[in-house]
Amino acid sequence: MNIVPFAAELRPTVEESIRLYGHAPEHNVLWFEYIIEKEQRPFFISWNDGTGLLAHREKTKWYVMSEPISPLERAADLICEFVLEALADQEIEKVVFELETKTRRALLHCLPQTLKARSINYTLTVPVTNMKSFDSSLSGKRWKSIRNARNTFYRENDVCKTDAGAVSKDALHKIVRSWEERRSGRDHSFGARYHALVDNNFKGTRFSRALVVNGIPVGFNAGWEIPNRDGYYYGAVGLHDYSLNDLGALLYLEDLLWIKGAGYVYADMGGGERALTHFKNQFFPEYWYKTHVFSIVKR
Repeated sequence: MNIVPFAAELRPTVEESIRLYGHAPEHNVLWFEYIIEKEQRPFFISWNDGTGLLAHREKTKWYVMSEPISPLERAADLICEFVLEALADQEIEKVVFELETKTRRALLHCLPQTLKARSINYTLTVPVTNMKSFDSSLSGKRWKSIRNARNTFYRENDVCKTDAGAVSKDALHKIVRSWEERRSGRDHSFGARYHALVDNNFKGTRFSRALVVNGIPVGFNAGWEIPNRDGYYYGAVGLHDYSLNDLGALLYLEDLLWIKGAGYVYADMGGGERALTHFKNQFFPEYWYKTHVFSIVKR
């Protein structure tokens, strides 16, 4: 195991690891760079077979981003090896993870007696939409409320979609700031990563689109293909400024319509807590899975 500070020259190594073993929506090296918080340093924890972990370190804790970049059957062993090494440092109090249910379960079964997993801090529910069965015409009774919102929105406003990279950065940063200010519920928001995404011209995304209403940019969507999962697209980013009624629903709908039109089979629309999950369930995903945020400490 090698614990190496991440720098730009290490990017090709991480990309190769993701090419070989990536499978989670957030297995994206540039996104890993964007989500660094001010007090954190990024690291790539690697093994000789090309597997690895993406992690950020603070003074007293480590944060491991997403799933291990490895086959599922190796994930728990890699985590245990890293945690034992990390917690051998007397400064480190805990290692924080966000893992899917099956990975967390495997980890709990093989965790050494010297370590313990704390209770789950919070759980995110992730909806996945089957784009073949998604009805882009919004026909029928179950789509009535979304259909009415769409029709009213387009009737009352001049709406267009454009490449988000062609929109002024000032306008996009303003959207992010408005989104941060209006965020509600217990869903966690981290605006710095979206400002970084804008500053870097959406590099690392497959596609990005802005919604312009009455001549003003009011929201944007962006995402990328999930590695080694044919037909899966990750709707990673969907932000708006809350300036208009039903804007969030229309932006989410725009993302689904675009994903379907681009020919993807499934859309992973990202996780949220109760309020955000309730909102996304209006669009009738085919299934859901959960990720759990928790930490591992020494006994």
